[in-house]
Amino acid sequence: MIEILFLGTGGARFVVARQIRASGGMWMRFGKTQIHVDPGPGALVRALSHVPPCNPRELEAIALSHKHLDHSSDVNVMIEAMTSGGFRRRGAVLAPRDALEGEHVVLPYAQQFVERVEILQESHGPYRIGDVEVYTSMRHQHAVETYGLHFRYEGRTVSYLPCGKFFEGLIDDYRAHAPDLLVINVLRYRDGMDVDHLTFDQAREVIGGVRPGVAVMQHFGTQMLEQDPPRLARELERELGVRVIAAHDGLLLDVETELAAVAG
Repeated sequence: MIEILFLGTGGARFVVARQIRASGGMWMRFGKTQIHVDPGPGALVRALSHVPPCNPRELEAIALSHKHLDHSSDVNVMIEAMTSGGFRRRGAVLAPRDALEGEHVVLPYAQQFVERVEILQESHGPYRIGDVEVYTSMRHQHAVETYGLHFRYEGRTVSYLPCGKFFEGLIDDYRAHAPDLLVINVLRYRDGMDVDHLTFDQAREVIGGVRPGVAVMQHFGTQMLEQDPPRLARELERELGVRVIAAHDGLLLDVETELAAVAG
């Protein structure tokens, strides 16, 4: 059983600051192994208010793709919740070096609450979390150290492509991991601004090049929300012949069910 609960699908400063979409990250379940990925603002509240609630004390790990606050602001409170306020040393934190050292977002005292701190490195792995193997992508072109994450469990691969510019080699790097399901952050729609985030057109190119069994768009900025993400997902599905889903806050995705529907 593989499930992904989207505790928040908002991205960009305005969407997050106004909570037009929530920003709690993704709660992933691989059998009995539970991993919280990119716990941004409100992550703990969103986890506990979900029906049924997500129990932080059942987490095996918290993983950060990068240290920007919309991906990491609740990491310390989630560590405390995972470790019962630090009284039960357990679990792991996986994050790039700059999230753990220097101008860090994972506080030193919180790092002491977990059994293991793993520094993510470019194109590295496996990092083992319970029954899951985690591999990193090549480094993304972003303002801070950023890596995609590939989760392998029982012959399946779930890949997460976080923030960053489109660049030569990105598609080949993700295609090499042959993801069954690809979660891709699509912040912007179409514009000429030189920002380090994917536009919708670039996401189209990535999904068409990687060709996962299922692609899930999330982490939407204002432009994407104005364009109606479910409509855009249907457009991509018709054009590319790939199952494409526009995630929404609270979406619980049964990965095996989605893949079986595609195969059938």
